[in-house]
Order: sequence, then C-alpha cells, then structure tokens
Amino acid sequence: MTLGELVARHQIVISAGSGGVGKTTVAASLALWGALEGRRAVVLTIDPARRLASSLGLESLGSGERDIPAEHFGAQGLTPKGTLAAMMLDQKGAWDALVERHAPPEARDRILTNRFYQHLSQSFAGSYEYMAIEQLCALAESGRYDLIVVDTPPTRHALDCGSCAPTSRRAGPRCAP
Repeated sequence: MTLGELVARHQIVISAGSGGVGKTTVAASLALWGALEGRRAVVLTIDPARRLASSLGLESLGSGERDIPAEHFGAQGLTPKGTLAAMMLDQKGAWDALVERHAPPEARDRILTNRFYQHLSQSFAGSYEYMAIEQLCALAESGRYDLIVVDTPPTRHALDCGSCAPTSRRAGPRCAP
C-alpha cells in the first residue's frame, strides 16, 4: 500500500516507533497530504516532546483544535482542497471533558474539585495513555474530520488502537497503525 492509498483509505493513521525516527514529521506530512487531497484532516500529538508545531511551521500549538489557514499553505506554493487542523493532548483538559460529557450535572462540580480526581487526572499511571485514546475516539466520533493522524511518543504502548472499540466501534476498524 502506498502512502497515498493509506491516507485515502483510513480515517485514523497512527505514526508510532522509536524516538528520533521522524514520527512527528511523518504525522504532519500525512495530515497535510490528506488536506491537499481534499480530506478534513487533523493531526493530534500525544508526544510530550511537542515538536508538532515546528513540523507544521507554526510558532506554537495548544490543546484546542487549531485550524491551519490556507494562507499558511499558499506561502509554500500549496493549495489544499481540504482542511488541516492540529492539536496537542492536554491530559487534564481531556479528563475534564470526559467528566463534562458523562457525569450528571449535579455531580460535575463535586468531581472536578475533588482532590482525588485532581490527582488522578494529572498523574495517575496510565492516565495519559487512556486520555489519548479518549481524545482520539472523541475526534473520530465528532464527525468534524475524515482523517485523524496521531503522532505518538517513543514507546510501544503509547496507543493501542483496539482500545477505541468500547468507546467507538467506528474508530477501531479504521485504524492504520
């Protein structure tokens, strides 16, 4: 399968591997390729090194979805047929969004201000990986993007795409690790 076919056939593409092999550059390039070909693409970095912004030629990148304006591409002689957005995983913000989505309204404030929850949402072992899956599934279920490219940190267990299944049946089979 060529990279073009990969970008055309999958909703979720995961860039994973050892450190220093160019995962972030590949992730940014695949998302850009998708946008150039007419896809509504987003690239999400879950790598704490946070190099995605520079790979996209941006000064900085936050936890919210940031649309990359067409003028940014025009300066490079590129004319995308689709759109490109980028974002970083915000572990605490993702936990808070999960609580907002699923907790009963009368319990939300109590949960969000609970000291145990505060600790869990920021430093519990495995929490970062869990929230990466949660963020990926939320993006897949949102319908805003038809291509989601994930830039992972240099680890074997950074993202297990099969974990999407309980939250989103649509996401699991469309993954391209």
